[in-house]
Amino acid sequence: MVLVCAVSPAPVLAADPGAELTPEPAPRSPGTPGTVYPVPEAAPPRGRPAVQEGSPTRRLLGGTWYFRLDDANAGLAGRYMAQTSLAGWRPITLPFDWNARERTSNRSSVGWFRRELDAPRAPKGTRWVVRFEGAGHFSTVYLNGRRIVTHAGNYLPFEAELPELRRGRNRLVVRISSLRSSNDLSHWRKASFNGFGNGGWWNFGGIHREVSIRPVRGVDIERVQAVPRLACPACAARVQVHLGLHNPTPRKVRSQITLRVAGRRIRLAPRYLAAGQRRELVTRFTIRKPKRWDIRRGNLYGLLAEARVPGEGKRARPLTARYRTSFGVRDLRKRADGTVLINGAARRLRGVSVHEDDPLVGSAWRAPQRASFLRRVDDLGANVVRAHYPLDPALLEALDRRGVAVWDAAPVYQVQNDRWALPAVRRNAVAVNREMVRRDRGHPSVIAWSIANELPDPVTPQQASFMRGAAAAVRRLDSTRLVAIDRVARVGAAEDSNPVLRTFDALGVNEYFGWYRGAFPPIPETTSADLGPYLDTLHRQQPRAALFVTEFGAEANRDGPVEEKGTFAFQARFMREHLQAIDTRPFVNGAMVWNVRDFRVIPNWAGGNPIPDPPYNHKGLLDLAGKPKPAYDEVKRIFTSR
Repeated sequence: MVLVCAVSPAPVLAADPGAELTPEPAPRSPGTPGTVYPVPEAAPPRGRPAVQEGSPTRRLLGGTWYFRLDDANAGLAGRYMAQTSLAGWRPITLPFDWNARERTSNRSSVGWFRRELDAPRAPKGTRWVVRFEGAGHFSTVYLNGRRIVTHAGNYLPFEAELPELRRGRNRLVVRISSLRSSNDLSHWRKASFNGFGNGGWWNFGGIHREVSIRPVRGVDIERVQAVPRLACPACAARVQVHLGLHNPTPRKVRSQITLRVAGRRIRLAPRYLAAGQRRELVTRFTIRKPKRWDIRRGNLYGLLAEARVPGEGKRARPLTARYRTSFGVRDLRKRADGTVLINGAARRLRGVSVHEDDPLVGSAWRAPQRASFLRRVDDLGANVVRAHYPLDPALLEALDRRGVAVWDAAPVYQVQNDRWALPAVRRNAVAVNREMVRRDRGHPSVIAWSIANELPDPVTPQQASFMRGAAAAVRRLDSTRLVAIDRVARVGAAEDSNPVLRTFDALGVNEYFGWYRGAFPPIPETTSADLGPYLDTLHRQQPRAALFVTEFGAEANRDGPVEEKGTFAFQARFMREHLQAIDTRPFVNGAMVWNVRDFRVIPNWAGGNPIPDPPYNHKGLLDLAGKPKPAYDEVKRIFTSR
């Protein structure tokens, strides 16, 4: 066993206003009168979080929350964060999107969330940290009327240390704004109500993922991530562990760190943390004969980290913080010809993409929505999953356990070149990639970090600067996965041979040949038959790149002849033809159907469908009710036949 320790500063998520924080446009509609509700008893935290990683003392901040919509954006002036009355607030439970069932305007707005909280009984000096797994787009958190943290971005977590809770009732209030700006990284498209706010998926507003609270005494372990490295597929695993530590006390502390893993107890040299200091501790240990995580073989190791500091006073007991997580050992590497090997073998990766959109709860998925999606992944025989943003961490943990690979993507989507000319946009896009890696690098399911999706051609110098900067930033944090970018495929595209693409280990191909035009004039409109030759050409142009087809699909919302776009028969044939072209090209490492289920896009969405049904994208294998279309059975047959 080898132990090496190094210390470097750790980022402070709770103090960062967020990677995408930009001024909010003002809404233009009048407010909506509220309803009067009785004042509740302050509720305690409820149950264990669905996200298993974290402190064993975490509890869901569940129970009854209260909500009020603020279309007029009057809450700041009206000091909603300090209200004691519940007039105008209605009871809800989390997670919750206020526009979860809306399907007409996709309008941005502001909503306020409120939780009455009695200070739990705890020893003197206990501090409390509240964690949001996903909320926004813009979030501002208040405690007893005082602002304590701001954050931007729906799909990455943030935390806030609560000042010492007072006796009796405390009031936690969260202002959420979905008012996007023109510098947004994923919803830049213009909308009639405020100029911007529409994007490639519905602009849900709310607290989309779970909220938890944990007590802190002495030192706090904010995160633990284990990243194995192997010299060869059959070699011992050298596991690098990143521990994020925080000393919230007003005094310097001496912290003793212990790791418990695979029946071992690893004791590190003591470390000192100054008052208020955050540090990242990096240590390594070796597993000589590890059990391998592999595709559809979710072998995991449990890891418990403990940090102990002396208590105050001569006879005081030591204060211990704990953090539980898991990790998997697998070898991932790319050959010079672009072939990706997992544990020394080329894998046939076939899977689906997903949007966290449900007709009833929107993006605020709960256990039933996650379970339904996982059942479909299993039933289809899929072994890889992709989204346009980091998945719910509870879903990511479930994919770890299943041995299903994940193409992890930063929410940087179709940002236009006039925006890339702005240094702040480039910095923010790199920053959101960093936060994705910091959150997810402990998950063995993640095989690729995709820094952006469908950026425009031509590639400008500013766009190329972002590409290189983001790829370098990701590699500094984690060099064990593929660094990728997802691009629109067009026949005859000059940018496919652009040298900047050699920055990446992998290229994602979003192709809709035979559905969208797929080529710039004067090149004729494409058909499915153009896919194979296009992939051959791209492989010649980028021979060292690992190629993946990251999107392909066709809309289907009705019966009709196979030649007619938008019919179930057309979609089924489209899937069969495209998978056949992919399967006959061994240099294509993986393919992901777009999409597993129909979802909302923008109010006037047509999506190439001659008979559209806006705002829905009907490229799903499942319809809005979750019922399989004929293409579902076609894809299942192909996925499970080999």
